[in-house]
Amino acid sequence: MPASSLPSWQRPRPAGPPPDEGARAVESGWPGLAWPHEGLSEPVPAPGESRGTTAPLPEPGDGGNGEPGFPPGTAWWAVPGALVGIVLAGLGASIGFALTNSKTSAASDLLGEAGLWVAMLGTAVFVSRRFGTGSLARDYHLAIRPKDLVWGVIAVIGALVVVQGVLGAFAGTKFAGSNDEILTQQKGNGVGLVIVAVLVALGAPFFEELFFRGFLRTTLQRRFGGHGAVWLQAVFFGMAHFGEAATSAGNVSVVLAMFGVGVVLGYAAKLTGRLGAGMVAHCLFNLLAVALVL
Repeated sequence: MPASSLPSWQRPRPAGPPPDEGARAVESGWPGLAWPHEGLSEPVPAPGESRGTTAPLPEPGDGGNGEPGFPPGTAWWAVPGALVGIVLAGLGASIGFALTNSKTSAASDLLGEAGLWVAMLGTAVFVSRRFGTGSLARDYHLAIRPKDLVWGVIAVIGALVVVQGVLGAFAGTKFAGSNDEILTQQKGNGVGLVIVAVLVALGAPFFEELFFRGFLRTTLQRRFGGHGAVWLQAVFFGMAHFGEAATSAGNVSVVLAMFGVGVVLGYAAKLTGRLGAGMVAHCLFNLLAVALVL
């Protein structure tokens, strides 16, 4: 009986190595089906899955196995982002001054900070869409879980210990400083203090964590590794607070203290895999500063 007239399951196996999966043999008698592997066809992996496993493929901002996925040099977008932020912050503060005739008004602080945060958010969104998945949650791990409240408390305790250590080291010297002027200048102005309190307790934790611990730390990982990215983003976080002290020399302790805070919050993001814990810690840290001013 010719082989072609036998049922497919009785037909002899074609000679030679099996064709690639999905290929169709051209020899006569081959039914045109995918070559069976040990009698079973291997399932085609679903989109987003690797062959032989159901684990998702690494996302651009995640990298998988500790290997970040953003292209090298992506972190350089922080430079134009910072420049735009400085311009927008100055423009916002100028508008606030024109409206209130005061450089220390809550309106000036609000509009100035808004300009800075627009640039931070814009940079993170641009890089995510241009080089990542377009999702801030996937690329920068922008998420919060109930247990982040606990991790946030732990992180803020660590941040307070670091800050007190730095301030204690410079106490009584010309390098001692503080960056709470944005709060103290609103004393006696109930409405202004509420506005500034909302800015530092809600706005700063979201936008600064997204920019420094989200965008900057994540994009620095490919070149400097996980630990290097944490410490390097903390350097930029500390430098971003330069000029907030009442004196030039006082900026030394402020920058170093904020650098230490940046390290703590950076590791909070790295260890938990989310920005939530750092946002909680940042919020509690700034709320404590507000409480000390009241």
